[in-house]
Amino acid sequence: MGIVLGFSLFIGVFIGALISIPLVSTTVIAAVKGSKRRMHVWRVFVPVALVSLPLLILGVYHYPYDTGTPGSNYSSLFGHFFFVGLAYAVIPGVATVLAFLSTLFCPRDYSIVKGEA
Repeated sequence: MGIVLGFSLFIGVFIGALISIPLVSTTVIAAVKGSKRRMHVWRVFVPVALVSLPLLILGVYHYPYDTGTPGSNYSSLFGHFFFVGLAYAVIPGVATVLAFLSTLFCPRDYSIVKGEA
């Protein structure tokens, strides 16, 4: 039964990676474009991503779940392993989205917007 539970964890991580990789790449590209129009984008993006990443990991780690014992309901454990793998794999994407959203509060660089540079 452990192989099946490991497979459910793998499937969750795989699907989470399919979600997280486009999120990370899209938000980094958007931050690069935003850094041309706004000031201090990278000074905000990097710390917010580095702070939100461990906080999200701790949130998933401390989420309550049922422990499995021999003879217990393995279908609930299958779902738990799947969602834990999915959550851990999606965390980098969510952290970069939060970091990008925080860069929207950076002030605009009006010398570049008006073309005076």
